[in-house]
Amino acid sequence: MLLAITFSLVRWGDMLFYDPFSDKWYEQIEEQIDFRLPEKISLGDKFIVSYPFVDLHTHVRLNNGEDYNSLTKAAIVGGFGAMNIQPNTNPPLDEWNVLNDHTSLSKDELVKYLYTVNFFGGISDISAGPLDIQITGFSTDGIRYNSQELVESYRNKKAALLFDHSQLHEIAGDFYTGTNLPNATRPYSNEAIAINRTVLLGLEFGFNKFHIQHVSTAKSLDEIEHLRRFANVTCEVTPHHIFFIPEMIDNPNQKINPPISKDRDLLIDAVKKGFIDTFSTDHAPHPEKPNDFERAPYGSSHIEVAFSVYYTVFNDLQLVIRKLTVDPLRVIGRCYEDLGMRFPNDLIILNTEDQYIVDSNKLYSMGKNCAFNGYKLKGKVFGVRINGKWVYWNGTFIDN
Repeated sequence: MLLAITFSLVRWGDMLFYDPFSDKWYEQIEEQIDFRLPEKISLGDKFIVSYPFVDLHTHVRLNNGEDYNSLTKAAIVGGFGAMNIQPNTNPPLDEWNVLNDHTSLSKDELVKYLYTVNFFGGISDISAGPLDIQITGFSTDGIRYNSQELVESYRNKKAALLFDHSQLHEIAGDFYTGTNLPNATRPYSNEAIAINRTVLLGLEFGFNKFHIQHVSTAKSLDEIEHLRRFANVTCEVTPHHIFFIPEMIDNPNQKINPPISKDRDLLIDAVKKGFIDTFSTDHAPHPEKPNDFERAPYGSSHIEVAFSVYYTVFNDLQLVIRKLTVDPLRVIGRCYEDLGMRFPNDLIILNTEDQYIVDSNKLYSMGKNCAFNGYKLKGKVFGVRINGKWVYWNGTFIDN
């Protein structure tokens, strides 16, 4: 059950405050809060204060790729205070000793790290591990698997929330059929069929909570609507799937899994109607991709610009903040206190009028493979406060 942290402030100085838990704007603070800023500045109504974002779908690489230090900086620039790490690390997150290693690497970072566990690994009960590791569920993300392996894992695991990258991996294709893109042989129905398989098989083995990752097609939405009659099925959308259509793809940094589909506008409409539960980033950094669609790995590095993409597309600040705060917490059954965050010690300031052109070379992430490179976006994170200290302000990290 979510616990709302009560604060009732709309104006502090010239800034507006939005509480996503009550979905309201407030006029004044009920208690005196010391909000001293890093500098004296006239902010105005374009600046909004709210809670740090929560990302349910983040990738870290290590091994000379994105590490926890670079990911933390990228997350702060993007306004994120907590990330849910997916299991396709090297080695994968499938044993307690590997999870302990990751916890040791991330424990001193400024942001909070949650973890998923490889559904096909050696951990059968996610509640049996060390208390200092925050596990949110099992995940199939980034792991190639087939139907038999899925059945065996259901048979051998204790039921918990399952994050599912829904794909029939045995069917080849980098892009959906019907496009002029390279290797466009993946059937459009691939994802929807995989969602059906995951949920119906899971129900047979006692699983009842499923979170479908990066939904990309209207057929998948139809399938989720049907399956919600039988199970607790939530879903997310990611920045690239509500921004691009296949005709816009012109470089390998826009090679994503699942692929960009023709259904962008239908996904946007599903968000507006409240059908899609939450926003995630699917931040998938690579230091450099080959300039070749065939050889390039999947993924885009964009946690730093995710808020801007969502705000540019929807132009609805309240919706975007809710989908990045309250709603992801609801999916995993956590509150901010569970993650070690509390307003106003932890907050972000958003500049809703700042417009900029994405330059992937300026990203703090070690991954420069940003699908949005060169695009003009609206809205930017201006300030970030963590544990009562300002750590980021107007494009600069503050050394405390």
